[in-house]
Amino acid sequence: MTRPGARLRDLGLAALVAIAIVPAAAAEPFAFRGLTLIEALQELNARGLELVFMSGVVRPEMRVETEPTATEPRSILAELLEPHGLTTKDGPEGMMVVVPLAAAGDRAGDLSVTGFVRSRADGAGVHGAIVRILETGSEVATGASGVFEVELPPTGLFTLEARRSGFVLGQIDGIGIGAGPRPVVIVLDPAPVMEEELLVTPSRVSILREQPVAQIDFSRDEIHALPHLGGDIFRALSLLPGLAGNDVSAQFHVRGARRDETRVVLDGQELYEVYHLQDFDDALSVIPPATLESVELMTGGFPAEHGDRMSGVLDMTTLTPTGATRGMVAVGLLSVEAGGAGTFGAERQGSWLLQARRGAIDLANRLLGPEDPQYWDAFGKIDYRFGGRDTLRAHLLHADDRLDLVEVVGTESKRIETAYQSSYLWLTHHSVVSAELLLENALSATRIDRDRLGIELEDDVEFRIDDRRRLDVASLRQNWTWQPAHRHFFKFGLEARRFDTDYDYTGATSFTNPLAAIRERGKSDSTRFAERFREYHYSVHLADRMRLGDPLTLELGARYDRHTQTDESLVSPRFNLAYSLDERSLVRLAWGRFTQSQRPYELQVEDGETGFFPVERSEHRVLGYQRSFGVGAGDDLVFRGEVYRREVTNPRPRFENMYEPLNTFPEVEPDRIRIAPTRSVAEGLELFVKGSLGADARWWVNYTYASTEDVLDGARVPRRFDQTHALNLDLDYRVGDHWRVNLAWRYHTGWPTTDLTLGQEIDDDGDVVFVPVLGPLYAERLPDYHRLDLRAGRDWQTRYGRLTFYLDVQNVYDRGNVGGFDFEIDEETGTLIRRSEEWAGFLPSVGVRLDF
Repeated sequence: MTRPGARLRDLGLAALVAIAIVPAAAAEPFAFRGLTLIEALQELNARGLELVFMSGVVRPEMRVETEPTATEPRSILAELLEPHGLTTKDGPEGMMVVVPLAAAGDRAGDLSVTGFVRSRADGAGVHGAIVRILETGSEVATGASGVFEVELPPTGLFTLEARRSGFVLGQIDGIGIGAGPRPVVIVLDPAPVMEEELLVTPSRVSILREQPVAQIDFSRDEIHALPHLGGDIFRALSLLPGLAGNDVSAQFHVRGARRDETRVVLDGQELYEVYHLQDFDDALSVIPPATLESVELMTGGFPAEHGDRMSGVLDMTTLTPTGATRGMVAVGLLSVEAGGAGTFGAERQGSWLLQARRGAIDLANRLLGPEDPQYWDAFGKIDYRFGGRDTLRAHLLHADDRLDLVEVVGTESKRIETAYQSSYLWLTHHSVVSAELLLENALSATRIDRDRLGIELEDDVEFRIDDRRRLDVASLRQNWTWQPAHRHFFKFGLEARRFDTDYDYTGATSFTNPLAAIRERGKSDSTRFAERFREYHYSVHLADRMRLGDPLTLELGARYDRHTQTDESLVSPRFNLAYSLDERSLVRLAWGRFTQSQRPYELQVEDGETGFFPVERSEHRVLGYQRSFGVGAGDDLVFRGEVYRREVTNPRPRFENMYEPLNTFPEVEPDRIRIAPTRSVAEGLELFVKGSLGADARWWVNYTYASTEDVLDGARVPRRFDQTHALNLDLDYRVGDHWRVNLAWRYHTGWPTTDLTLGQEIDDDGDVVFVPVLGPLYAERLPDYHRLDLRAGRDWQTRYGRLTFYLDVQNVYDRGNVGGFDFEIDEETGTLIRRSEEWAGFLPSVGVRLDF
């Protein structure tokens, strides 16, 4: 097998060719037609016009139907506004306020107040700040230089509030009509923020933000348009470069790593169990997608604040409601959900968010088989501000799964009873101590219960599994962010966690199936394990990030981890660098050491493992290049390329099922083997291009050439999810004003498999018996994988609210992708029968959602 390390030089030349030809695709002029009017006005803002408008005047459903013929920005503006009955009136300091035609002759200040939001640090206007009237809840965003105009009721005095990420909330009282023509000025104190973090960290993609931070990122609108079965955002992530996943699971592998090597964080809290339907390869996540505001995915070189997982980080942030109370209900084939959000308090200083889901079984039956799994989850959050500088937040996340199955066919029987519960409660306190210092305190408690009962009596196997486990985690952490200078940040944090884990496991298995001879524990085994473990994990991290002039940003970081379970203390240095070649090109470099402990709840007692392995150690090296093309806010083409290498010097052993893709009780399958590498290496090249085709269509493509291998007995052996080549294509197309269609096609090299043949042996009675013989581990390949997914949606604005319908189709052309094999020995003829097991074929789902 050819490894990427031998051919990265050729692929680097190919990347340079791609960089050279990309500008030719960017020559297409910017098109306004098809944009929302808000997007069109934002484009003109970027071209130098000072535009201010309110959401009640420029509504989200307004679209540009005809391409303007003018070329001068003010003339383009007139053509954009006229079809919607809008025009502009002059405001202070050259700003233009968008108003209805009927209001253009009104005297300035009759029903509105103009003003500015400025930063105390340098006096500059703050763009994108939200200015709200606390008494009415109406709000408007500031323009490019911090200018705003807000409509006021005709009588009374009111309080204006301005908020913007990176600043301390600001307020001004006593504002009303007739207060005079002088503009209102709200001054915000900068809060210490790590504004260079996205710049300096490679292998990072931001998704779900209302407005992407970088062009390579995905907005909330773009990510929700992707095909994702059951409305689960996790299921769309495998389209991103470097990620791999199968057709059933919502879990994913980051650059070929084990699934448990990714740290999943929600509002600062690490989640230890993240998935529903654990008996079916973790088919859905427990995170209600409607609650998410942003998601950051890091696949290498992540900062020192993230530790004890060594391959990736998925960092999610939930919405913080700011306006009037709102609600939603959604019904799909896989779940039913409802939720709401709003604010409370005389000055709206508090907010709440609540979402609950209940699983449906129709699609689950089609996807998973005859079983009827049940699941539900709920998430709630309350925020309360004290004095504008302190915020207290309480979060609760609970998930519950159950499966009951009894089957009797003749003399064979099966009984399965499983239950999984996870509960997270955490409190956080954020305090802006000063304009240079930010403090965060957090306290959390977690409980996870896992109960599995399985009894099976068949001709070739008998087993009984009774598995009961409980995990309790208590955590306390504190983080400080200090900004001693404008472009110099220092982060320091510490955390203490206590893990209490109880095991009560009984298992017995007996095979008559001759294929079980390849099983790690043989044709029969029994396990009885009852034990309690307590571990303390202490950590300290620090990072110093500085911008050394305009082109260079540098971060030096380190973390210390102490694990009492294995009595180990480790230091992990981190280094990140970003260098701007020009205003459109950026080079990133990252190096670091990362560690991962085997936590008390990760002991594989079901496979006979009763001792803990030392903390795993890995090293990351990442080199990346990014360039954008285009002009103004219409930058519609961006390229990113990265070369990476991750080496694990002491990977712990793991157990895998070589042929069966899905198993309710994987430990009792005849193809269960133990893999104990002495070293693991992942390396590869990732290319990503994102652009648009006019105003109505956007597209992106990513290609990965990579390998992930274990060193076994001195030889390099591919891991089970090694993908030499992977290609993902996406086209997002708006059809008219209300329809949207997204097509996503994915391809990857077939995953490794192991050849199996028959041999002969003489048993103790002198008879010839057939025995399975394994070929070299993972030396063969499944057929190449590819499929096309589709998502189509339509919106209606009704008197009850916004109604959205979607159709999601997985595997449009019904490709029979092989996921594994089922083997049977015909002892009469001495032949081995192999049957391919395929993933689900054509799989449609539909749903509706009402936002009110």
